Amino acid sequence: MNAPAALRIDRAQRVEVRDPAAAPSGALGIAHQRLMGLMLLFVLITAVIALRLVQICLFGGPDVRNAAADIADRGEITDRNGQPLATTIKLWAIAINPQKVLGNKDKLAVELNQLMPERTVAQYEAILHGRRKFMYLRQPAPPELAAAVHALGEPGMLLLSEQHRLFPQGAMAGHLLGYSQLVEDGKGKSMVTGIGVERYFDDDLKAGKPIQLSIDTRVQAAVENEIARRMAETQAKGGAGIVMDVNTGEILAMASLPDINPNAPFKGVDPSDQQVMINKATQAVYELGSTFKMITFANAIEHGVITDWSKTYDVGAPLQVGRFRIKDDEPKHRPITTVEIMTFSSNIGTSQIALALGAPSIDAFFKTLGLDKRTDIELRERGQPQYPAQWGQSTVMTTSFGHGIAVTPLHLARVFSALANGGVMHPVTLLKRPPGAQVPGQRVISEATSARMRQLMRLVVLQGTGTNANASGLRVGGKTGTAEKVNQFGGYDRNANITVFAGIFPMDHPRYVTLVVLDDARPSKATYGFKTAGWMTAPLAKRIIARIGPLLGVQPDLSQDIDVSDLMPLILDKKDPSKNVLE
Repeated sequence: MNAPAALRIDRAQRVEVRDPAAAPSGALGIAHQRLMGLMLLFVLITAVIALRLVQICLFGGPDVRNAAADIADRGEITDRNGQPLATTIKLWAIAINPQKVLGNKDKLAVELNQLMPERTVAQYEAILHGRRKFMYLRQPAPPELAAAVHALGEPGMLLLSEQHRLFPQGAMAGHLLGYSQLVEDGKGKSMVTGIGVERYFDDDLKAGKPIQLSIDTRVQAAVENEIARRMAETQAKGGAGIVMDVNTGEILAMASLPDINPNAPFKGVDPSDQQVMINKATQAVYELGSTFKMITFANAIEHGVITDWSKTYDVGAPLQVGRFRIKDDEPKHRPITTVEIMTFSSNIGTSQIALALGAPSIDAFFKTLGLDKRTDIELRERGQPQYPAQWGQSTVMTTSFGHGIAVTPLHLARVFSALANGGVMHPVTLLKRPPGAQVPGQRVISEATSARMRQLMRLVVLQGTGTNANASGLRVGGKTGTAEKVNQFGGYDRNANITVFAGIFPMDHPRYVTLVVLDDARPSKATYGFKTAGWMTAPLAKRIIARIGPLLGVQPDLSQDIDVSDLMPLILDKKDPSKNVLE
């Protein structure tokens, strides 16, 4: 007998099957709702998968982030001629979130070791099975490596587009350009640290503002090259050089050696090594020796202490000051004229002029020249001078020839600029001044005194201790300076010198200061066995000036020179400037 149509029994399966046509309407509605829910869930899952595929297709990797998308590119730094000194480029970085890895982690560890063998398979396994949610694996990474990581198709791998600072000139002007970085202070707060222009202008640069410096890369390269060469010849521990426009205060070159490479400032460098990390042009303070005689003479002319250039001084015997003796390196066993005191760099004669000048006048003039405070330049690395606390007789005498007072090379470059340019001290700057811009300045000596100082500087190079700086046709003037290096105990190391040459060219129409310093340079074949500045740094200045003069539009011209005819007869032991052993 057949079963009713509304109910059939499938005996094999023992499953009750109801005829849909005979089902109540309520049961049918529930079935429809369940079916719609399943269909909706299927659509959502499909949409998620599709969106993920779109993300991978559009953004080029399992998880690609642009770490710098929400900030402006860091501003570019260029030299005065538009040459790039620092710029920003975007590079890949490879990171991982182990918690998002979907594939076999042990297999992935092997693959990562093959692509980035700086870690072992075991190290990658430890990372992948660890609890960290983010870790850099390579920063920066070349594009081909990023592509290979992308090809793994692993969602836990992260490809990040990041900004990187590039210094295309390498180590050139490393201390000057410096670096800037954000670091944690250990208390959950971030702080900006660094050195140089990058640190000083950090706020402007990270806002995307470009900075054009006064530096000329051609001049900078020449200065660094020649200092490095001289350091090798003399085994000097360090060196510094500055080229500055005497009429604008713009720095054309600023070198500090040993240098650092701002692309990797700490690579192979001990951050505590002061010889490497300190900017010797603006931060290190030195006793700069007889270069200070030019300051003493300018002060004495201004105060009427020097009026008669034929006046003679007895320099035959050292001066006793308490337990100290002031003597000359190359004593003259006769009275010498005022002009000869400068030309032959007599400590004894200069000390007598300083005593006539007096402590109040010396102290006041030094302070007018800014020798008691840090320089105003666009760097945080600015050394504080070691200025005399007391002005006894010995201080009056020794500071007149650059002992007992320590300043940075930049202090001295600024002073020499004012002594030669007509008597006006301009603010020094690392920024290019707009053409025709009004340059601020303070008169520190009269034009007449400055004119006399130019003659004296030229005579030092023609007839005195600076003859080895006489670059042919470029009319160099200046002053040598040699001082025993101060040791860590506050005394002097008789076996280590600071040697200086502060020069101006062309002397008939001054345009540029060129100042060079060598730290603990040793006598050698290149110096004919001598250790004073006349043999150490004067030849170095000559090389630099001969290279940079034509670059700066100063062509050698033997038909021009400053007139020194009124002072030349007062030099009794004349040299023949054409006979220079270092030519």
